[in-house]
Amino acid sequence: MKLDIKFVKIWSFYSFLLMINLTLNIFFWDFYSGSDTQGFGVIDPYFGMGMFYVYMIGFFNSLIVMLAKFIYPKFGMGFFIWIPYAVIGFFVEAYFEMDVLINIWGVIGYCSFGLVTGISADISFYLLKNKTKLEQGIVSGITGVIMSIVYYLLILIALTFFYKTGSGTGSFLNPGSFLGVAYFAFPWMIINSFFGGFSAYYLHVYFTNSHKK
Repeated sequence: MKLDIKFVKIWSFYSFLLMINLTLNIFFWDFYSGSDTQGFGVIDPYFGMGMFYVYMIGFFNSLIVMLAKFIYPKFGMGFFIWIPYAVIGFFVEAYFEMDVLINIWGVIGYCSFGLVTGISADISFYLLKNKTKLEQGIVSGITGVIMSIVYYLLILIALTFFYKTGSGTGSFLNPGSFLGVAYFAFPWMIINSFFGGFSAYYLHVYFTNSHKK
């Protein structure tokens, strides 16, 4: 079977961008604002909650994944872009959190959630594009929203069931917890995810037309 060089180039570039986006956001929003990382030398009084980055990455995640899907429109690109998250993330997650997770299945669960997130973009984009009459920019935006919601729900599952200390989601009544900031952070994630996907389509159109000229 002949290797599809175009696919490899697009996949490697955009999966790298996704990993950079995730890494930088995790480092900034969780490492420097999370109370669990005080032992790494973070200076008081910088306290926060783990996984806050999930609320902040919607725009760029949607932009990166949807751009790749428009450039290489075959089904499955979303899934493949999240593969480095699963493979590289396995060793990173095991190194940093194995002691606090219930067992190795917590690590595997976190990694597999990335793949589920990617395939959710593939499925939702396919259905919206082929089963509705929505304009492609709207389809792309909604796909970005669905992908972010799926990732968000999977992280809720991880925070609830993967840790020895029990649920780490907190409550809607606790403003210092993951769920406690959802009243403003979740709408922020939805809006940014939509505009990420929406922007991806029009960036693709712009660069495609510029290339033709």
